Amino acid sequence: MILVTGATGFVGGHVVRALVDAGERVRALVRDANGASALDDVDCELARGDVTDPASVQAVVEGCSTVVHLVAILTGKPDDFDRIMTEGTRSLLNTARDAGVSRFVQMSALGTSEATKNAVPYYRAKWAIEEAVRSSGLGYAILRPSFVFARDGGALAQFARIARLAPVTPVSGKGTQRLQPIWADDLARAVTLAVRRNDDLLVEIGGPDIVDWNEFWSQLKAALGTRRPALHVPFWFMRPQAAIMERLPHPPVTRDQLRMLQLGDNVVSDGGLGMTDLGLERTMPLAQQLQLAVGRPD
Repeated sequence: MILVTGATGFVGGHVVRALVDAGERVRALVRDANGASALDDVDCELARGDVTDPASVQAVVEGCSTVVHLVAILTGKPDDFDRIMTEGTRSLLNTARDAGVSRFVQMSALGTSEATKNAVPYYRAKWAIEEAVRSSGLGYAILRPSFVFARDGGALAQFARIARLAPVTPVSGKGTQRLQPIWADDLARAVTLAVRRNDDLLVEIGGPDIVDWNEFWSQLKAALGTRRPALHVPFWFMRPQAAIMERLPHPPVTRDQLRMLQLGDNVVSDGGLGMTDLGLERTMPLAQQLQLAVGRPD
């Protein structure tokens, strides 16, 4: 039995489906009935719990040989990152070890490193989690994906709305920072492959194409069939507005996200060797994936 935390999130839904389709028995950790409805069509076991509540997690870990841990937040106060991500993961690791779990698959993020851990709370939490996983005594796989996208969630839907409706496409800075977008179903396949390995792994994961943000926006607009011009907005101009937008429940951009963009490229550092070793094959090119994601047929 595989326990998947964060099972009703954007990435979680893809992971649960991929594992079930691969013949694995899955127990999906859900916080409430509303979230559980996202998995109504999936043949998995649902278990109520919250990683910040050790007592609730203890019951759902029992009988599981593997844990796939996907819980994370993108925005919040520094204490929120510590409580939900860092402390929640440490508690889950302790519970998993006591329950006899043999493998722990952790979703991290490309860009996480000792050099970036003090840049923003998100990277600090991700690095602390990786360190906790490495020192847990459990067999582990740590996956660091680049920007994850699909039709049904993530930031792509917001980007598509901007590309469709805004008179100009705002691009942060010069738009020359490179990224390697990964299709959510490909990331889910990586998780399935990592679950079935026996060795300790740290794998950086990206899609088939490396593009900069200028190229990404161009390909997205081509997939949408729109030709709105781009407008490069300096980071210094965006920061005060991001500070205001951070007060919204789901801010479109935060100062931390701008800081992460300024740190540089977000591409795999080994040329894809780790993905090849994992058995993750290259799939359709980014342009084709974007067409599928935004719903515009060829």
